[in-house]
Amino acid sequence: MARAGLLAIAALWLGTMQAVAGDGIATEGKLSDKDFFRLATCGATPGGDCLGPVVRWSKAEVTVSLAPAHRRCPPKLAKAMSEALDRAISETNRAGAGIRLLRDDRLSAPDIIVSRPALSEGERTRNIPRMPNGHEIGVGFMWLWWDEQAEITEASMLIAEDITIEDLPSVMLEELFQCLGFLYDIENRYYEGRLILSQDSNATTRLAGQDRMIPRRLYP
Repeated sequence: MARAGLLAIAALWLGTMQAVAGDGIATEGKLSDKDFFRLATCGATPGGDCLGPVVRWSKAEVTVSLAPAHRRCPPKLAKAMSEALDRAISETNRAGAGIRLLRDDRLSAPDIIVSRPALSEGERTRNIPRMPNGHEIGVGFMWLWWDEQAEITEASMLIAEDITIEDLPSVMLEELFQCLGFLYDIENRYYEGRLILSQDSNATTRLAGQDRMIPRRLYP
């Protein structure tokens, strides 16, 4: 998925925050299911070492809440973001994995919180729930926390106010999908327009093929 900002991941590890930042993992041609799973979850190239741990939610049901849009957000965009989140949740649940996303905007402490701040692509995070300040964002951005057992404890994602309506469905789906533990994009011409984790395309709005395989493998 094309995102100008950095992919940021944070871990709560024995009380210390650790951050990893980077762009897509470069590969060539179609990967085996095993190689694609390792790339998406730990950043490994085929035959290579992991860049970080494989993290996952320990629960079968994960709650999602959409925070109120900032006060200057156009109503049309705010509505489109809500609708895109519903579609992204539905699409993720249809993958058939042993995890289910449940939306409830009334929750005070959801597992995943989706923010709609007054921030544009290229600006830095500030005052976003569960996100450190000072990280450059793309049109979408996510941040995870996990414990010493590599179990995700909470997640936060945002959608920038300057996102286009055309890019919104794909970006929303990718950010939500990555909140399940699929932290790394893939930079590979074969996957452009085919998979949600493609670094160089915002065309994908459905989970198919290996996109559907990896959540089933991580959450059997």
